Amino acid sequence: MAYEQKISREKPGLIGLIVDDSGSMSDSLPGTSDPKFLWVARYFGIILLELLARSTEMKGNDAVVKPRYYLTVVKYGSHPELWGSPEMDIETAVGLFTEGGNSLGLGGHLCGTDSEAAFAEMLVHLKNSLASERFKNSFPPMIFHLSDGESATDATALAHEAMQQSTTDGQTLVVNAYIGTQTNLGYNGPEDFSGYIDVTEAGSSEDNIRLFEMSSEVPASIEANLKEDGIFPQLRSGSRLFFDVRTKDMLKRGLQVVGSL
Repeated sequence: MAYEQKISREKPGLIGLIVDDSGSMSDSLPGTSDPKFLWVARYFGIILLELLARSTEMKGNDAVVKPRYYLTVVKYGSHPELWGSPEMDIETAVGLFTEGGNSLGLGGHLCGTDSEAAFAEMLVHLKNSLASERFKNSFPPMIFHLSDGESATDATALAHEAMQQSTTDGQTLVVNAYIGTQTNLGYNGPEDFSGYIDVTEAGSSEDNIRLFEMSSEVPASIEANLKEDGIFPQLRSGSRLFFDVRTKDMLKRGLQVVGSL
């Protein structure tokens, strides 16, 4: 499958965000004094505004939003919670984010870390969205999962089921970002991050291995965008969409994968 369809009003993109909001997300991001959830909100807010700008056209002196992107956001701890409504158009999502004080409503409020329940929730919304005509011929959906801790459950089977859901342009892409883990891949920052091709590079941690195996391979089109935009200029072909978030810069660049469509 090609993964070559351009995002447009007629063929919009669907983005899912699954974000861990367990208590540990209120701990500081390494190298900073602010909590992890605050950095997630900051950087995701930047992406939202970028997607809104891409969907905005001038009609005379007026700016008119003609959505090219739709979002479904699920927060989770011991149980999943939907932020807003499923399949929000980008203007609605930005409005909700702004009205909520530039926040996704995160705060490390949810106990536990049940990633299986979160993926199950997202999978229901994904299937519903792909059953409609809106995304039938679009670039495939991208589901972005961000966590900072070990999950009490295994979402591997559900992540793979999500990957089987498709449009005419390809199968759904699943991206995993793990805050605070250690791996066997040596790099200094986004500028020399080469990506994970072999599971041994992810290290011996069962959670690292699980998230690596839950991640799609990067399509050539997204690889090219990430390199051309200077997000991950050294990314190797065949890398998984798996990122270990060691710094705020890695968090920012990891989230920018969402905006690479």
